[in-house]
Amino acid sequence: MDKRPIGVLDSGLGGLTVLKKVVDKLPNENTIFIGDQKNMPYGDKSRQEIIDLTRKSVDFLLSKNVKVIIFGCNTATAWAMEEIQKEIPVQIIGVIHSGALAASKTTAENKVVVLATQATVKSEAYTKQLHKRNSQIEVKELSEPRLAPLVEQNPSEEIKKQVVKESLAPLTDIDYDTLILGCTHYPLLKKEIEEVVGENKKIVDPADQVAQYTYNVLKRDELLNNEENAKHEYYTTGDAEKFKEIARVWMDDPTLDADHIED
Repeated sequence: MDKRPIGVLDSGLGGLTVLKKVVDKLPNENTIFIGDQKNMPYGDKSRQEIIDLTRKSVDFLLSKNVKVIIFGCNTATAWAMEEIQKEIPVQIIGVIHSGALAASKTTAENKVVVLATQATVKSEAYTKQLHKRNSQIEVKELSEPRLAPLVEQNPSEEIKKQVVKESLAPLTDIDYDTLILGCTHYPLLKKEIEEVVGENKKIVDPADQVAQYTYNVLKRDELLNNEENAKHEYYTTGDAEKFKEIARVWMDDPTLDADHIED
């Protein structure tokens, strides 16, 4: 048994969608979340900027003695995971491998669209991972810079619907049956996205597969924690009060607390 916490990082609040699935799957595990809200979004930054910012979050989690680190950010996974994994002994779990695996099993027509940030699309990470699993899959990657910031702003339902509708307009010219939510902020807009794409399209949230893979890794390496009363810590480089206001709703925890840390 290993009581050390699971570390989860993100450029902002989106990684909470991954954390929620991990907590649901592994209710006895302690967790530590760090959201780099001060520097979000990562989608418009250079590769080196993404690596440098991600490394700071990794160093913070390592200082908390985590036993595994989940990159709850597609952009960080695409550009920083491989390099940082070479630098640390703790295993890193990314969202892109999991999302590609889930989509490859989901698509019936081998036609997949990846909705992601500009940096994630530029990396072509999803296309590469999907083709590793099935070279016959036709992949289209669509970048939309407004959606992740939209989630962080937590606007009215009317504004959400309008921005999502405008952002997904290019999908009307694409033939696909499966849509990957290639940014961890996007599941928080899933209802609005479903209204636009329609019921006949399958939507893949990589977080489901991440939670299962995390369980598999901890079980394989005998790192599972069997004690109850798990503790969850939350940190942000941004406004802690704003973080708590949104996170309490997303995590369904009215007592959730968060601390500000310098980036």
